[in-house]
Amino acid sequence: MTLEDFDNDTVDEYIILAEEDNHILGFASLYLPDNFIHNLFVHPDFFGKGVGGLLLDASIEKMNKPLRLKCVSENQKAMKFYENKGWKKVVEEGHSGEKYWVMIYE
Repeated sequence: MTLEDFDNDTVDEYIILAEEDNHILGFASLYLPDNFIHNLFVHPDFFGKGVGGLLLDASIEKMNKPLRLKCVSENQKAMKFYENKGWKKVVEEGHSGEKYWVMIYE
């Protein structure tokens, strides 16, 4: 994703940034009118160090329940992460090679 793609894909979204010593550790982009987490990314160097949980907690705090997100079906690590944080799978959508789960947090 280029910076231009990021800017285009996150128009009208609220951005939460996790950083330390001027280094970006991860970010979340939220579409507040729909209580929807559009993106949640953690830099690979910081996987398993709590950054994703902090971003998710900050996202939950910013929005009203129920919250929704979509997670790529093949990303088993992310699916387990969300489920361990109390998110529930609702429905799998998409087509072969591009399937994702719609998840909800109440």
